Amino acid sequence: MIAAFASIIAKMLYFIFLAPDKAFDMYVRFFYLLCFLAALFFGVRSWKIQRGASAFTDDIKSGMKVASIYALVVSGFTWLYYAKINPGYFAQRIEERVHAAEQAIAAGAENADQIDLAQVEQTVGFIFNAFTHASLTLFGLMALGFFYTIIIVMLFRWKPRPFGITG
Repeated sequence: MIAAFASIIAKMLYFIFLAPDKAFDMYVRFFYLLCFLAALFFGVRSWKIQRGASAFTDDIKSGMKVASIYALVVSGFTWLYYAKINPGYFAQRIEERVHAAEQAIAAGAENADQIDLAQVEQTVGFIFNAFTHASLTLFGLMALGFFYTIIIVMLFRWKPRPFGITG
């Protein structure tokens, strides 16, 4: 929960003080990943210290609990951010894509006769939508959480002592 709120605070500080742009968005995503991995690491480590020897599946479940809480909080914030706090972000992305399609038609691109601007706008509107983005964030974080939980659990089982795990 602390990692999720740290991610949210970082995103809001970035939005308020650093005028968001596409070039710097990558660093915010990396910070999200750092917080996510730290939450998984310390969550599973805490579980292993409390439980000692436990089944592999129980260790995975403990990591997925941490991942699911983080994913739910961050995806909820993602929807709120793009729907209410910064709705112009996706509007600008949609406008850029539609403008690019219009330029392709005007320039006589190879498949210009097949480009339907209404279809382009509808498709891009679906892709750049707060609900779609929040859903993909939730799914992506859960998938990443599962993958990284397996790695962390295997690491803790292989070398428990360096991480302070006895048992």
